[in-house]
Amino acid sequence: MSADPLAHGADEMIVGIPRELALPAGPWVGLRQFASRAEGEQEIERLDTLARPRPRRELESDPTWKQPIPYAVALYRPAKANHESVQLFWMDRLAGGSDKRLHGRASFGVGGHVSPTDGGIRSALAREWNEEVLTPHLPEFTPIGLLNDDVSDVGRVHLGIVFLALLSSTDIVIREREKLAGSLVPVSEVLRRRQELEGWSALLVHSITEIADRL
Repeated sequence: MSADPLAHGADEMIVGIPRELALPAGPWVGLRQFASRAEGEQEIERLDTLARPRPRRELESDPTWKQPIPYAVALYRPAKANHESVQLFWMDRLAGGSDKRLHGRASFGVGGHVSPTDGGIRSALAREWNEEVLTPHLPEFTPIGLLNDDVSDVGRVHLGIVFLALLSSTDIVIREREKLAGSLVPVSEVLRRRQELEGWSALLVHSITEIADRL
């Protein structure tokens, strides 16, 4: 792992959480789903309380800390259609993104780092959503679970807080077109193209298809 994997933005202040506090029961690989929405909200509140500002450059190379990353998966189901019609918002990462480790990979998570000025994980997610995509209105974000992967360099220093964003229409487009290209695709196509997915989305793909089946 490079001491500085970022092309730019490494000196910005973001929040991190000491690993032993972020993962009090120890690490795992994959999605640990919340038993209820209330449990999810309680965990978000706990993580917000523990978060401390540090330079991103330091956090990206310090696995004794975890950076909380709100990560919203956008799904759309046409009215009166069955679950086989559910579509997912798929994104390809382009060379304009700040983290070279992710260039050329695909993702279906909208989100990013939490700034000390955001006021918490949920506020950071709303900001990231409005920066990355354009929709008629902000969707409701339902917490699904925590996503952890200490196998990869990227995953080792991040902790995903996964949300479901259920879209009310197909009207969603990428704002940061130099960084991302995106479109709605059938969930069946997501499964077919799963080899293109970056680490977190690859770990989530089966859980998300199960959620899509229940919509």
